[in-house]
Amino acid sequence: MFDLHWRISALFVAFGLLMAAGVIAVASFGQVMILHPVWEQILQSTTKHYIAGNTGKHPVPLPTEGAYRGWHLKNGAALPADMPAYLAPLPAGFYSEEDLEEHDPLSHYAALITPVADGRVITMIDMTDIENLQNNMGIASAVFVLVNLLMVGAAIFWLYGSLRKPARDLAQKMEALDPEQPSQRLSVDYPQAELHDIAVQANRHLERVERFIERERSLLDQASHEFRTPVAVISGAVDVLAKQALPAQAKGPLERIRGTVDNLTETMSALLYLSREPDGNTKTETSRVDLILQELMQDHEHLLAFKPARFLLVDCVSLSVNAPEAMVRIVIANLLRNAAENTQKGEVTVSLSRERLRVADSGEGFDAVEAARSYSAALQSSMKPGGGRGLGLFLTKRICERFKWSLAISSEVNKGSVVEVRF
Repeated sequence: MFDLHWRISALFVAFGLLMAAGVIAVASFGQVMILHPVWEQILQSTTKHYIAGNTGKHPVPLPTEGAYRGWHLKNGAALPADMPAYLAPLPAGFYSEEDLEEHDPLSHYAALITPVADGRVITMIDMTDIENLQNNMGIASAVFVLVNLLMVGAAIFWLYGSLRKPARDLAQKMEALDPEQPSQRLSVDYPQAELHDIAVQANRHLERVERFIERERSLLDQASHEFRTPVAVISGAVDVLAKQALPAQAKGPLERIRGTVDNLTETMSALLYLSREPDGNTKTETSRVDLILQELMQDHEHLLAFKPARFLLVDCVSLSVNAPEAMVRIVIANLLRNAAENTQKGEVTVSLSRERLRVADSGEGFDAVEAARSYSAALQSSMKPGGGRGLGLFLTKRICERFKWSLAISSEVNKGSVVEVRF
């Protein structure tokens, strides 16, 4: 698709070519006029008038000066001194300028040779002045066309310098805006009023977006803090109940309550952490991925307790990453939980090598297109009341993006899924 600059440039070029074609057509018209049959008709008319008048008592003389001249050549008489000699032996008939150029390339004449009883009558029109005027017009037309094309080129160059280049500069500056950096604004120092207005409106839009994001963060922060109180109450109640003499049947539900509270606490911590912009002045936390992985694998063994399946740690090297422990725990816990939920029998193979965590389940797998559609639907439903089934995946993806970790998921139907996180 062509942009506005190229469309206007094409319009200028088309206009220049059309004007050049018109000038060339006008210049060509001059050559057509020199070869027009009207000159033959004029010579025939004047020659007939001379021949008819020459038979009376008062003969009409032929003109001997000016652009139109004539000679009456009688048989045996000497040639007139002012007549071009090459006209005398030519057969009778009309000769245009092009016909006479082969006899005299420098001549610009049209001649008519008419036989009479005592010889021949030669009449001639000198087209030198007309030819010079035509040449001057051709030169002037060529200069006009050249100037016109130069003006078109200058207009296109000016258009590029004053519109397209600044517009591209503005687009590049807008593209360079980092959404993670607040208080970014575009320069409005553009001499073009249109680009100035665009930059001003873009800055106003950025201000509105920042205010909206700030309101959302404030709401999320307040909500998370408000949720902490009831979660703390529930956690305290669980601790009190755990110290009581309860029936064996109550231990399972109590552990599920404790696990749910712990997951909710970690989720709120992650939401609070992700809602804040990265601060370069904040001290970087370091977490041991291998220790967290081994702990979480033990904590999630109950998910496979009633299935013919198990967790299998095939490799586990010592690995530290620059991230809060809570963020690392959420990522690993979600990967283990998803693998356990998708595995009905077999093994969930976990390996931690240098800068890479790999979790492979032996579940049914999934189709990539359908999974992408389900994931999008899960994210959309998580934004609606009663939604939230996609929150775990959403948090995992956001945490990986925050710390610039790569998250790769591959799967084959009936063969299981493999998830890799490269730190």
